[in-house]
Amino acid sequence: MPTRISRPISLLSCLAAAATALNAQTINLKGRVLDKANMEPVAGASVKVAGSGLAAVTGADGRFALKGDPTGLRPSPRMGFLPAAPFLRDGDLWFEALTASQPVRVEILGASGRTLEVREFRSANAGWNHVGLSAWPEENFLGFARITTGGDSFLRRVMRLGNPGGQGLARSDAALSARRGQAKVAAGQVDVSMAKLLPKSVPYAADDADLGDIVLEYPARAAIGVGASMPYGAYVLFDGTKGKAAAAAELKAKWQDWTPAVNETELAKYTAAKNTFKIAKDPAFPKDTNRVTLQSCCNRLWGYDDIQAIKTHADAQLHVEFNLMGEYDSTENANASDPISPNYSPGYNNSGVYIQSRHEIQILSWNQDSTKLPDSHGMGCIVNEYVPIKNANKANGVWQSYDITYRSARFDAGGNKTANAYTTVWWNGVLVHDNRETKGAATGLANHSGEELNATLYGLKLQSEGTDVRYRNIWIKDLNIKDAQTKFGY
Repeated sequence: MPTRISRPISLLSCLAAAATALNAQTINLKGRVLDKANMEPVAGASVKVAGSGLAAVTGADGRFALKGDPTGLRPSPRMGFLPAAPFLRDGDLWFEALTASQPVRVEILGASGRTLEVREFRSANAGWNHVGLSAWPEENFLGFARITTGGDSFLRRVMRLGNPGGQGLARSDAALSARRGQAKVAAGQVDVSMAKLLPKSVPYAADDADLGDIVLEYPARAAIGVGASMPYGAYVLFDGTKGKAAAAAELKAKWQDWTPAVNETELAKYTAAKNTFKIAKDPAFPKDTNRVTLQSCCNRLWGYDDIQAIKTHADAQLHVEFNLMGEYDSTENANASDPISPNYSPGYNNSGVYIQSRHEIQILSWNQDSTKLPDSHGMGCIVNEYVPIKNANKANGVWQSYDITYRSARFDAGGNKTANAYTTVWWNGVLVHDNRETKGAATGLANHSGEELNATLYGLKLQSEGTDVRYRNIWIKDLNIKDAQTKFGY
């Protein structure tokens, strides 16, 4: 393997090293990586100068700095009588490296370009390296040395005259083939990547530049629809793929009974009604005990058994999967003695997803064909405000999904509302609400938080309406949406 020089080297080599240092290929770049979903910093992203070993990882503030040599080699020019690197001496090929992180390939070619010898190494040492070669004859050699590392290849003419102790001098003043040229980096690109986000390449035209904000995006439709995986930085509210015990622990740790601010008579009903959300099998995987769901059980009056996520949210991206089961299967929970609420006929299901426990996205059995749209209290609507622009419904017993981006209402320091909320909803991957200005009801239970709309933050709420509705794969990602625009990321 190449070895770093540990003994004193000749004056010639010292001067060559000094001359090389004056012409080192260095760059100094900086910037910041953001997530497009919320324009917030991305920590832990990989940042690398393309084709080199020069890399960095973004910090908590999303910032990075890249400083050093982009190739790992110093292809210095000849200075006066000094040899350019690489050069031959005492039967060895000498070259200088700036990095020890990249594999190195050394090739010796004859004057005609025919390969005489190839040596490959895991890495070069930082500093001067010498490689023992045997391809050239004992006396006189004229040919080329090609050294490749970090994606860059430098082809230099080398020559040795006389006996084995003779000195070989490079006869070219510059690399004959180099990806970036030498001494001054004219242009290149930086590659940025992060798990679950699309990688991005950013060009730079100077070796000392601020690349500014580099915005990474989600893959098209990668975080939307049934089965969607969480994006970077999201928080699981309910999983459903790790078995009943894990799901029960998640329900206990992350959810609570919802009790609104209501009059004493109503409050007594909420207090008496215990949480009847249960853990039940996933109807799509009836024999897989690891696949379970949150089940809105069926033996209470509507509206008194809602559950609320303990985690509160303002601006957010939310994903909820749900299944309207039709008639309730009482065999799954023996304590659910009433198979269907007396409020509804068999086969009819009703529930709802409440953004910030305030704005309901309706879940309701809907038997109309796909050309029909529900009313403002029907399936897929933002209740009492907007009808979905398309009907993306599926039959009872089939899993469905809501993907929601939400910009919370704004309030000033005195608690006065200065801007309404905005909501975008994809229903089973279909855009049905496009950046709707969501006002919410003015007062009372119609506002679903049980009080006038205010600056207090609440968590996501799931409604229990006395029928069998299942939930799974629920997650939330906090956002910081500066403009009144919620249609993004997909």
